[in-house]
Amino acid sequence: MQVAAAGRMGILGKGSWSWFADPRAVDIDSPYDETIVGWIDWTGNVTVAALDPGCGVQQTYAVGHLFHDDHGAPAVLVEPDKQITVFWSGHNGRQMNYRTTVNPGDISAWGPVQQIQSRLPGDLGFTYPNPVLLSSEGEKLYLFWRGADYSTDYETRGLNGRWTPARKLIHNPGQRPYVKVATNGLGTIAFAYTNGHPRETTTSIYYAAYRGGWLRHADSRPIARLGSGPILPDRGDLVYDGAKTHVSSWVWDVALDSRQRPVVVYATFRSLSNHAYWYARWDGQRWVSHFMTYAGPTISPGTIETEYSGGIALDHADPSIVYLSRKVNGWFEIEQWVTSNGGYTWHHSTVARTPGIGNVRPVVPRGGGKGLIKLLWLHGHYISYTAYRTSIAYLR
Repeated sequence: MQVAAAGRMGILGKGSWSWFADPRAVDIDSPYDETIVGWIDWTGNVTVAALDPGCGVQQTYAVGHLFHDDHGAPAVLVEPDKQITVFWSGHNGRQMNYRTTVNPGDISAWGPVQQIQSRLPGDLGFTYPNPVLLSSEGEKLYLFWRGADYSTDYETRGLNGRWTPARKLIHNPGQRPYVKVATNGLGTIAFAYTNGHPRETTTSIYYAAYRGGWLRHADSRPIARLGSGPILPDRGDLVYDGAKTHVSSWVWDVALDSRQRPVVVYATFRSLSNHAYWYARWDGQRWVSHFMTYAGPTISPGTIETEYSGGIALDHADPSIVYLSRKVNGWFEIEQWVTSNGGYTWHHSTVARTPGIGNVRPVVPRGGGKGLIKLLWLHGHYISYTAYRTSIAYLR
């Protein structure tokens, strides 16, 4: 059986993104259904686009300018009043920038560039913004990023617009944990993360969640009160044990299913010429990981980035649906994989294959799927995070 993801492919513009700043795309239903997408273009313009119900580009706007490093791609937030705020920084940038639209759902007019500063120690600045709103906490905004000493840091903002001082969330001295963030939009924030970079140390995958003032395990047992100081990575749940297998891993996505149970997808590197994709879920009692498929090698041959897989992403509205990029017959294609039994078995189909041109780093818009854009990815030739000739492609 093949599960088709029928639709037409389109191109928004030239550019790229990393996979650790999210959301890269959001659906919004005010004043009409549309999808807002952010990326950094070939010249360093931090770009936001709005796609109208007819799936044409309604508007494209450059909210800022950086060196053309794809770590500078923005994260997009829909505010409670449906205004759009985007966050971005340079790769180890000196400050976190943000701008908010003047009107709900309209990216043609923006307020001034504002900045978040951090007084936490270190000289490595800001990278990878991840904004999260929690309605159960009076629409409090949590903004997470990789901080000045490679810890995972955060600030919060209340409805009065004031930001709290920066604090550390996860810290592993001498290493740089990589963190993916998701939320149910109500009272839970999910974190899936490594203990470091897979090129620099043997990396495992861990999970923790924030809820009700505490960091918690998947079974809700408390780990530490938020704000009491950073946790070491291994304080969370062990999803994948790299120390046991002696094979490093990299996290790609995390989401909460309809029962509010976490799902994580990640890659492992027993062979650098053929990465492996895995699907892990909390079944209510334990973490269960299922091998999905081999992915092929890095998308950046000839560079130090030997662990840059084609990419794997969850549909956050239904994490039994996965989109992944793997090398098939010489080229990276995008496939849709669907499971009905928690990852034990799968059906899959090809979504985008363009011989001679790669298709990598898929992402599904957040927000419930009200827009007509079902999937986005990078289409073209990816060499490195500063040398890319990719465009933002979409499926509708």
